[in-house]
Amino acid sequence: MKTKGRGFKIVFGVLFLLMFIYLIVSLNIFDKDNLFEFFTSGSENKGFGIVYTVLITLLMVFFVPISWFSAIGAFLFGWKGYLYVIIGGMIASILAFYIAKIFRQDVIKVVNKIYYKKERDVSLEEVSRQIEKHGMGYVFFMRSMPFIPFSIANYVSGLSSISLKDYLFGTILGLAPGQFITTYFFVKAVDIRENPIGAIIAAVVKGAYVLLVILWQRKSKYKTKE
Repeated sequence: MKTKGRGFKIVFGVLFLLMFIYLIVSLNIFDKDNLFEFFTSGSENKGFGIVYTVLITLLMVFFVPISWFSAIGAFLFGWKGYLYVIIGGMIASILAFYIAKIFRQDVIKVVNKIYYKKERDVSLEEVSRQIEKHGMGYVFFMRSMPFIPFSIANYVSGLSSISLKDYLFGTILGLAPGQFITTYFFVKAVDIRENPIGAIIAAVVKGAYVLLVILWQRKSKYKTKE
């Protein structure tokens, strides 16, 4: 059984690496403008919404920011883009959750390397402790706050002992409202020439949401300290 498990890990790991290399070479996935051009070129095709959802799911597993797809989705599909991002985000969160459990040590190395490319106010060790302590509540907090990237949060949660049920509830409860506000903002921004008042209202709503999030972060019991 151990041999079969090891063989599965090797095969899956190789396929995962090959897919990542292919996406880097063919799509240059960490270039936002390049991704926008790619998705725009195929947006007129029938059923492209499904293709879009599948692709952004894979890209989020490979640490591409979910915020990029909120903007691209709103521009290409309007309100349907919200649905595609939520579906893609939830599937990506489940995939990353289980990848972290299967490839624990490798995931720890990769996540640390990516997360600490920038100076961070909160360490991954502290995030992990908070997940262990507060469970679903802290996952909801992470999804609502801008302090940790979506994909990183997926993997860190998978490395913890949180149950899949609590993880999924925390994710959807935090993801859905924020993405709704963000999509509303981008949909109105695209239509700014025909409806400038709507765009202004959307900007005010988005600003109010960001302010609310910042205030909550400062006052929340989940606030972390180094």
